[in-house]
Amino acid sequence: MNSSWRSILLHVDAQPASVARLEVALELAERHDGRITALFAALNPAMETSFTYSAGAAYDELSVARRQQWRDLAVERLRRAGGDDDSRIAWFDLAGDAFVSGFVAESAYADLLVVGAPSAGTVTGGPPAGFVESVIVESGRPALVVPAAGPPRGGLGRRVLIAWDGSPQAARALAAALPLLRSAEAVHVASWSSASPCAPCSGLPIEGFLARHEVTAQVHARGPSTHVGDELAALTRHVAADLVVMGCYRHGRAREWMLGGVTRSMLHVARLPLLMAH
Repeated sequence: MNSSWRSILLHVDAQPASVARLEVALELAERHDGRITALFAALNPAMETSFTYSAGAAYDELSVARRQQWRDLAVERLRRAGGDDDSRIAWFDLAGDAFVSGFVAESAYADLLVVGAPSAGTVTGGPPAGFVESVIVESGRPALVVPAAGPPRGGLGRRVLIAWDGSPQAARALAAALPLLRSAEAVHVASWSSASPCAPCSGLPIEGFLARHEVTAQVHARGPSTHVGDELAALTRHVAADLVVMGCYRHGRAREWMLGGVTRSMLHVARLPLLMAH
């Protein structure tokens, strides 16, 4: 039985980029007869109000009321952007400040996460810094990272580029992408290694594995490089990809954050949606 994305967990906030994520999630839900759980999680807008200690309780009550009003307005804008048919979406709010742990707990009941590309720092109306990276690593679920501009014109998953290194992370991302790959017009596989991208014992090549799933792929075998991130970005343009499939943080998030790495480069620079798994 073919796998599909029947349960989609979508992160939304008060930033305009949430509209693009919502549209992508709706397209995927319609394509796979799925349902969307939309979780609103965003930092409060700054309120420059001075008050005395004795007024603290009243201010806290006012702050909660203002946040609820702000949240309701943001969700209402998203509902309008999603169109009249709300039957595929259930809307919920992540209470308190435990955004990552709440989202990760909910992700256990999702086939796919849809999140936004991380910003350079904390942005009012968006999630806290590091939210996207933490969710991908801690949830164990495949995540579709959608840039602020949304997918390229023409839709998502028509021309797919797979970054393959034979790691467990890449294998999980590839398995998650199969529902899209089967209907893609073109699938490309890129590897940077001194050896061919084949199984070590059976010798099954990556294109042979994909053929078993009724996916025809063109392989781009490259030698080892210290500039994989840049070369991967260039290859996406060369093959006109609208989606990149890749594992993430193979060497650990802390090490990549300090030394740089393909994951960090693609998350913060890529202009295309990324389907990632850890």
